[in-house]
Amino acid sequence: MTTAAPATLTSHEIGVLARAVSRAPSVHNSQPWQLLIRGTEVDLLERRDVGLRRHDPFGRDRVLSCGAALTNLELAVRALGRDCHAGLKETGDVVATVTIGRPRATSVRAYTLYQAIGRRRSHRHRFFHNRVPADVRTAVVAAGETAGVHVVVPGHLDKLAELLGFATRVLSRDRAYQRELEMWTARTHAWDALGDGVPEDALSPEALPVAGLVRAGTPIPDDAVLADRLAAENLLIFCTDGDTRTDHLAAGAALQRAWLAAASKALVGSVITQPLHLTGFRARLVSELALLGVPQAIFRFGYPAVPSAPSPRLPLGELFPPSGRSR
Repeated sequence: MTTAAPATLTSHEIGVLARAVSRAPSVHNSQPWQLLIRGTEVDLLERRDVGLRRHDPFGRDRVLSCGAALTNLELAVRALGRDCHAGLKETGDVVATVTIGRPRATSVRAYTLYQAIGRRRSHRHRFFHNRVPADVRTAVVAAGETAGVHVVVPGHLDKLAELLGFATRVLSRDRAYQRELEMWTARTHAWDALGDGVPEDALSPEALPVAGLVRAGTPIPDDAVLADRLAAENLLIFCTDGDTRTDHLAAGAALQRAWLAAASKALVGSVITQPLHLTGFRARLVSELALLGVPQAIFRFGYPAVPSAPSPRLPLGELFPPSGRSR
């Protein structure tokens, strides 16, 4: 007896997938992705027209963002009660193809992460001073661990503080970087439901590590003070075995799983990547912190001291390329 072939997606199911993908975190909230539906295959496209020449000169953060969207896409498929498989692509506009399979019961773990998609927040403010319980930290780390991706709790915080302090001074004086950052924050507000960019009121005037995006007026504490602040935070560094596009996708997908695990425990977080684009910074980070692999992102998480509003999102219609074709 043969089993029926997987049914194609209904308009309702496509809407579920689109809404999940639209809620993924992205560099400067640029939302650099689109979806191409082909029966039971869904292509995740990288929007290369969304470029941050100073912050992300090689597009690494853009691909990390697509990796986060891929996690949301897979979780949404499984929440619909369907099996799926993701194939990562090393070249071309399609970064991954998700093949949707036959009906399959959703696991409690997958559904818990799916439910957290709407609650995940980028929190660029301070956290409560109380530490996150050890079992919760362990669960967040475990959610991000996967083949080829290593989730590291950093040691040698004095060295990390020295490196971050140096990066902050460089970026705060980089006029081209500051102009680009201004373009992505000046006209965005948390009360706007539609759009892209980082809301001005979501940014913090406080010093590192709270200030994930370095502006000209960001206070720069001395290294000893910064080391103390880092010690009071919950920090993870996501590292990969290689440094290819598929490694960046895998890192973004793993980071999002960890972030959703945190959100399911009423935690918020933010990602720091801009120092990692400075020449030689990642090599120094590996050397000084004795990291395993190539660092792709620093993730900080905790309980929010102030509420975090959701970031605006582009209209769902912009998720789909014109005429349904890949560019």
